[in-house]
Parts: sequence; structure tokens; C-alpha cells
Amino acid sequence: MIYVSGAAMNVPSAMALISMYFPDPDQRSRAFAIYGASGAVGNVLGVVIGGVLTARASWRWVYYLLAIAMSPLAIASWYILPVHQTPPSTGRKSIDWPGVFSLTAGLTLFVFAVTEGSAGGWKSARVIVTLVLSVVLLASFLVIERIVKDPAFPTRTWSNKNFTPLFFYAWSIYWFIFVTEMQLVEIFSTLWHESALSSAVRCVPMGLTAIIVSPLVGAYAPRFSRRLLLMSGEIMSAVGVILFALADTRDKYWSHVVPGMIVGMIGLFLSYVACTTVVMEGARPGEEGVVGAVMNTAYQIGATIGLAG
Repeated sequence: MIYVSGAAMNVPSAMALISMYFPDPDQRSRAFAIYGASGAVGNVLGVVIGGVLTARASWRWVYYLLAIAMSPLAIASWYILPVHQTPPSTGRKSIDWPGVFSLTAGLTLFVFAVTEGSAGGWKSARVIVTLVLSVVLLASFLVIERIVKDPAFPTRTWSNKNFTPLFFYAWSIYWFIFVTEMQLVEIFSTLWHESALSSAVRCVPMGLTAIIVSPLVGAYAPRFSRRLLLMSGEIMSAVGVILFALADTRDKYWSHVVPGMIVGMIGLFLSYVACTTVVMEGARPGEEGVVGAVMNTAYQIGATIGLAG
């Protein structure tokens, strides 16, 4: 919970800073592309380094290394990141404790229900009750946000241009990257009988593609229609996973898996940059952090549903 809370504070803040300090659409697209690449590269590096540490040392060192790496980064961010001057408020805003509790509890129960349902079956009373409670709490959250004076998530945000459809569109983005990565490692290790290290190394083309593609997408994406980018990204991601599905033997790694990684990652970046840029452009001044937090939630919901499936 502590680790997830840190990520929940990190991602929306980063998205808000990018939106505020890169007002030019072209620069903002490049910034979001680079930001997205850092996440994709981090995912792949995590798999590779995790495989090395698990094979050569201990799985505990995966977490030790994270703590060692994050501590100096946290300190450096205090001095490196720009200071954002919050405009003076007309009054001191209160913390929306009922909204925070209902949303946190609702999402937690939802993740638990989906995870338990995929592992042990959906007919379990515990899964059904938990899922119903999560829906009730999330519905309560929406009601609370309409009532409280200082809502954590103003309901007017749903009326932002393109926000609602892109909120659901965003589910597919992390669905692709997380499910693909986990499923491929599972295939390499279980069906192809690869070691943990070898399975991780086979995922390296995804990280390399992210490094190469991200600056290109950031540079050229503003020249095309956002609608075209969103559609093309989904199509390319679909082509990628179809190629994965056809790779039923080890000898199809180079003919199917690697091309699927390349095509799918290109589609991922087209989708991520276009989706994030459009949503953040529609955010009202001062609400960039809220919009970023909600979009991060959308990405994580997609990852959760995908992994549970």
C-alpha cells in the first residue's frame, strides 16, 4: 500500500508539471512521449534486472535495489524539479475525507474482487459481495463529490472536452504493456522452458523500441490528427497481440514475437501520447493534477483487469 501510494502521488504530479511547463502543444507531445518512454523502459529494465537478481542473488534484492535507487532520486527531486507557485486561494480548502475514503476503499475492493475472481472463480460469495461493495462505494463517491464543498474530484471534470471517452480508452493502454510483458515472461518460462534471466532478456526489444520510438512519436505526432493517432495506436497494438498469439513455438520468436513487440510498442506510444495530451489540454487551469490522477487511475484499472484476465 505504501509503494502504491507513492506512485499515486508521483504520476499525477508529473503529468501536471508537464502540462504546466510545456504549454506549447508540440513541446507537450514530446514531453509526454519521453515521459511515457521512461515508464516503458523502466518496466522492461525491471523485468531484466529482476530476472538477474532472482537468478544470481535473491528475489528480496529486487526490492532492496528499488529502495536504494529511489532514495537519492527522492532527495534530488526536491532540488531539481521546478517550484510551482500555487496562486493564492480565496479560502482554505478542506480535505475531502469522505470522498478519499469511498474512492480508495471502492478501488481497493474492486481490485481485490477482480483478482480473486480470476484466480478462484466468480461464483464465490466473497468475490460477489466484494464486487457489489466496490460498486456501492464508487457510486457513493460520485454522490459525495456533488455534495461536499471542496471535492477531491470535481464532477464537472467529466464534462471536459473528450475526457469521458478517453478515460475508458485509457484502460487499453496499460492493459497492453502490463499484460503483454507478464504473459510473454510466462510463455517464455513455462512453455518454452527458459530460465528467469533468459525470459527477461527476451523482453529487451520492447525497451529498445520504446527508446527509439518515443522521440519520433513526440516529434511527429503533432503533425497528425489526434483521432488518427488514437485509432492507429489501437490497431497496431491489436496487430502486436495477434502476432503474440500465433507464436506457439520457440522458433517463432524472431518471426512473430519481436515484430509484435515493435508494432505493439509503436501503437502503445501513439495511443499514450495522443490520449494523455488531449486529456491534459482539456483540463481547467489548476485542475491538471486532478485530471492526471484520474487518468492514472484509468491506466491502472486497465492493467488490473488485463492481469486478472
